Formats: sequence, structure tokens, C-alpha cells
Amino acid sequence: TGYAMTGGPNEAWSYGAAAYERIAAAMRLRERLRPYIHDQMRVAARQGTPPMRPLFVDFPDDPGAWLAEDQFTLGPDLLIAPVLEPGATGRDVYLPAGRTWVDVATGERQAGGRTVKVPVSLDRIPVFSPEGAKVLDVVR
Repeated sequence: TGYAMTGGPNEAWSYGAAAYERIAAAMRLRERLRPYIHDQMRVAARQGTPPMRPLFVDFPDDPGAWLAEDQFTLGPDLLIAPVLEPGATGRDVYLPAGRTWVDVATGERQAGGRTVKVPVSLDRIPVFSPEGAKVLDVVR
């Protein structure tokens, strides 16, 4: 019972240089997002809206949002499309209607209400934000 130490390596530097760079980048992003995440937790506590939610919660009138089963929003300003297949080099991402979406990795703008093909790698999963969202300055 309780927490048990395995004795195995569990520090970011334990997995080699290439993995360390990816892990460190993710940890730096997490720290930059901390104020945004705290804001979403306050909203959850006050209003009951979960920080991570299916697209249809924020876009109930968009039929495509109801069909996007493997994407989610983190608060109102981050749309995340996890990569679920090993070795994938791209994936389709549905961008809800009524907004212009910015690919946080490239800055490319995309009209909503359609599906776009996004390249993926070990260093990049698809993350989009509505044009003009303050969090764009944090995630870049």
C-alpha cells in the first residue's frame, strides 16, 4: 500500500539526450501555461465547467464538434488533437466553425468549420488557438 519506489530511472535526464530535450520542452511549456491552467481551475470551481472538455461543450451548434471524438479543448483557448497512432506523420483535425484558428507551432491561420491535415512528429502534436487569444503568446 502507498507509494513504492521502484528504483528505476524517473528523472527527465534518465532517458537520453533526445528524450531529455523533449521532456524539458514539455516541462517549460507546462510552467508557462500554469497561470492559464489556474484560471481554468477557478472557472471549474465556480461554474462547474471542466478544464478539459469535448469540442461540443464550447461549440454546441457545430455538428462537426459533436463528431470529433479524439480532440478536446483545454479551457476556451486551446484545442488539442492528440496523436494516437505510433509513427504517425500527420492527422486530421477538425476546427470548429465561427473562429479563425491559429496553429501554435507554425502561426498559420485556418478558417473554422472544416477539417485540416496537420503534420505531426515526436516534437509536435496539433494544438490550435483562436486568433487573438492571449494564450497564443504563452504557447509559442
